[in-house]
Amino acid sequence: MDCCTRRVFLGGGLSLATGMIPAFGAKKPSLPSYYDNYLEDIARKINSNAKESTDGFWFLADIHVPVNSAQSGKIIAALAEKVPIDNVFFGGDLPYAYVADGSGSCRESLNRTVDAFCRNWVEPISQAGLGAYFARGNHDFIICADNTFKSGLTLSADETKAIIAGRFTRGDFVTNEKDADACYGYFDNFRSKVRYIIADTTDSVDLTQKVCGVVPGMNAPQLHWLAGQALGTMKEGWAAVIVHHIPIASLVGWEDEVERYADFRHLCEAYQNRGKVKVLGRNFDFSGACGKIMLSISGHHHSERQTFQNGILYVTEPCDMLDRDYLYGSGEWCGKLPRKIKGTIHEQTFDAVQINPGKNLVFFTRVGGGQDRVIHTDPLKVKVGGRLPFESTRLKGPVKWGCYDADHIERRKNPESKWCPLVAFRTSYATVGEDGVLEGKRPGESIVVAMDENLNKEIFPVTVVP
Repeated sequence: MDCCTRRVFLGGGLSLATGMIPAFGAKKPSLPSYYDNYLEDIARKINSNAKESTDGFWFLADIHVPVNSAQSGKIIAALAEKVPIDNVFFGGDLPYAYVADGSGSCRESLNRTVDAFCRNWVEPISQAGLGAYFARGNHDFIICADNTFKSGLTLSADETKAIIAGRFTRGDFVTNEKDADACYGYFDNFRSKVRYIIADTTDSVDLTQKVCGVVPGMNAPQLHWLAGQALGTMKEGWAAVIVHHIPIASLVGWEDEVERYADFRHLCEAYQNRGKVKVLGRNFDFSGACGKIMLSISGHHHSERQTFQNGILYVTEPCDMLDRDYLYGSGEWCGKLPRKIKGTIHEQTFDAVQINPGKNLVFFTRVGGGQDRVIHTDPLKVKVGGRLPFESTRLKGPVKWGCYDADHIERRKNPESKWCPLVAFRTSYATVGEDGVLEGKRPGESIVVAMDENLNKEIFPVTVVP
């Protein structure tokens, strides 16, 4: 039975609530031959990390169909039998901004986009036996008639939920039954004791705005449910990974996002630090909380950046689309990203993410353009004027050392893209010498980076205290 038939799309009736396809007797998708040896190397690295991790998942963001080589879903399916990763999380923004091929109505364009997503991502992934989960982005679901952005279509909340819940997301997803439009919830991996929480950073729709009527923000029904149910019911020994589209913290996000998502960020920080918080008129006390947040992962900016603030690791990932955006906003400590060229292994960009909550480690293995990372999530402390030596235990050969402030990034005008500014990091809290010795300069949180000759990175959070 095919979950991606047009009859369950924008026309109305929701069928096949699980949104998944049986794996029995499935035909394996074919990939171009230039992936053969490359995928063996990817599998080797993931399996090596699996020796030190307790769970893992694939993360893709900003696919923007049809401006995509459409190989990433097939790559994941091809690796399914080779690596111990069972689930795929999409970080939002399925359609391109406007009718890219210039044909048909806006609704017809969205129909084609969703059908292509099902055919090239959902079907091969689910046929390989993996779970698929989708976080709504600011383009889910809007489409503009052309690049003037003067006319277009915004789908209703009902239509959006029918697509995300009915076609893209596996049926074991727990959501807020009291919120009819909810596109948020969680999935529990009971084996590894990890709760994957999907938050919706655009949880309302303004249909009076025909162009871009999906509204950035998070309202009380979602935030209260995330606090009381998704986080509040986690048991002892469990860890959470929070997946969403728009970043909620500084450095990974911009100033307006830091302000807009302050309630959600404060909620997560209160949970992590066993504190109290008031969110949109309701008080929550996490002094008796049992679990911990391992990672908050997002997309949206089409760039690669990470930071650690107030006990939480925040990561924003580059886009999977076939575009140059990812080259601009990542900054010096991403490492030089290769240009995406269709017909090469660099035509896609996404990650295998593996975690070990007990050892406070997160591993990122890049598929396509970019390098690998291992991130520590247990911050070290150093006093102002004090010195702290670092040593890379995960990288081979000589490394380049550096650091940057965890809570601030400078944006600079990009002559090549008004949407993706150039960025520069600051080093006001600490500095690191060529020998890997950090010196505290003033109180604040800093990120220390070791980078090898292949631009792979080992990353450490540091708190400079008075």
